Amino acid sequence: MRIAFKTFGCRANSNDTDALYLEAIRRGFIPVSETDPADAYVINTCTVTENADRDARHQANRFKRQNQGGLVALVGCYAQVGREELLKLPEVDFLVGTANKFKTLDYFEEAFRTGKIEKDQVELAKGFLPEHFPGSRNARATIKIQDGCNYKCSFCIIPEARGRSRSLPLETVLRQVESAHAQGFQEIVLTGIHLAHYGWDQNTDLAKLLQSIFQIKNGPRVRVSTLDPFEIPDNLIALLKDEPRLCPHFHIALQSGNDEVLRKMRRLYKAHEFSDVTAKLKEAHPDTFIGVDVIVGFPGEGEKEFEDTVKLLEKSYWTKLHVFSFSARRGTVAADLKPEVPEPVIAERSKTLRALSDRRYEEFLKSQIGKEKSVIFEKLSKGSEDVWQGHTENYIPTLTVSTEAKSKMVKKLKLVKVEGEKMWTAPSLGGNTVH
Repeated sequence: MRIAFKTFGCRANSNDTDALYLEAIRRGFIPVSETDPADAYVINTCTVTENADRDARHQANRFKRQNQGGLVALVGCYAQVGREELLKLPEVDFLVGTANKFKTLDYFEEAFRTGKIEKDQVELAKGFLPEHFPGSRNARATIKIQDGCNYKCSFCIIPEARGRSRSLPLETVLRQVESAHAQGFQEIVLTGIHLAHYGWDQNTDLAKLLQSIFQIKNGPRVRVSTLDPFEIPDNLIALLKDEPRLCPHFHIALQSGNDEVLRKMRRLYKAHEFSDVTAKLKEAHPDTFIGVDVIVGFPGEGEKEFEDTVKLLEKSYWTKLHVFSFSARRGTVAADLKPEVPEPVIAERSKTLRALSDRRYEEFLKSQIGKEKSVIFEKLSKGSEDVWQGHTENYIPTLTVSTEAKSKMVKKLKLVKVEGEKMWTAPSLGGNTVH
């Protein structure tokens, strides 16, 4: 049976799709491109915005047009919170909530064997945490250690989709890290829906988990995913300073640099905490890469509030912005907040922040020229036989000329040239030229 996958949304969703993809191969399914006809289609959905919902519906329709006889499963967060409307869609054969996402292949197999289709597979929201390392299609292994969220940000529907926070036991995480390393993975990415909640239900925390991972002799380097400004404690910063296997790369969800907007968002920190913690991260490791999420156009964001965000960013240490235009999501408090910010104003403000981001990122890349970094080789550049793409420990995308590199290999290389958003390394491993 041919099967195709389409993923929307976060890193945790991508990790879930990876697990389903690899399990499908183990069961004898034949993966095909999302543009090719298939017998089974999986759409792993995101429901953060109305646009994400629309994209999932359009994808279901597109898949059904590719093969009228194929079975389409809409799974995950949108399936969980949009159950009533989605059950009415004729192009959707299975509606699978977050609790049953990893039973999707079972539903396909049962349908192909017996012809029986039970469309509604939505139960009480509860994300999935695999007991064993499911593998990865990428050179870097992602391990989902936490799912769900206990917070109630006014713009976010995810707690309703994923349920309350749950964590893998520390021993289970360590076993998965060791399994991934034994399979040749030299970098582990720890991810979750709200990563800083890791261990709240296990009498531990993220810093303690990292300390335990770094006790593995000659173990892999470790990268963490998104954290809030107040969720980077001093013991985690101390690890950044003292432990070379902790990647100097953080992604921080700032959202706004104005305290009143943060209050309306129901965020649990003040704007100055962002500046404080980023300064500490830079002091602990001067080359730390800090990505930052910012929402533009939240209801009530006037010129002063936006300028507060710009001023905070101008005086703080960070590397690159991820700018999101506010989109009201049904079922959230923010959907009813006033006054709304006009779309042209949102577009102009987003343009301002992206220009600021471009300048800051270019400055950062130029500051890295001549420095030696540990590069993990991931894949060959499209159409090339000797140019490898990779990432440094501080998350700089790299290009390396090599006839001897292999995926997952990690090498110390000198950064020598900026090209767009990437950097070339010095010729090495059989390479002769930098393009």
